[in-house]
Amino acid sequence: MAACVCLCTRELAGSLPPEIIWRSAAPEKTYWALCALSAQEAVRLADHPLHCDALLVPEDLYSPSWQAQQVVSYGLSPRSSLTLSSMGQRDLLCVQRALTDCRGRNVEEQELCLPARWGVFSPQDRLLLAGTWLLQTGALPSPE
Repeated sequence: MAACVCLCTRELAGSLPPEIIWRSAAPEKTYWALCALSAQEAVRLADHPLHCDALLVPEDLYSPSWQAQQVVSYGLSPRSSLTLSSMGQRDLLCVQRALTDCRGRNVEEQELCLPARWGVFSPQDRLLLAGTWLLQTGALPSPE
């Protein structure tokens, strides 16, 4: 299986699934099973070619220079594949359309409770983490 990468801030690195390679700069490889991008990295890499099975990208920041079999958008809009349906005491992730994880398993439309420890991150960063976990493992870590 090809490697998986998340391009985001160092603060998020410790909350990523163990199989995910964290990078803060453009990846050297040209092909990834999963490539997850923060908003800052999506803007910075807009002209950089990326090839992957699954691409996790903030809503409205997809670039034509990227090629992916599955594009999963995240954001606070109802158009996003992944959004937050509730924020506060318990953040709820809303999976708005069926996805396929890196192992080929379906992730159905549903609401999932995000880990409380992710509450220190911005809503966009919580969505990036949740999408990375879902696409890599098919599940989220324990909500506690």
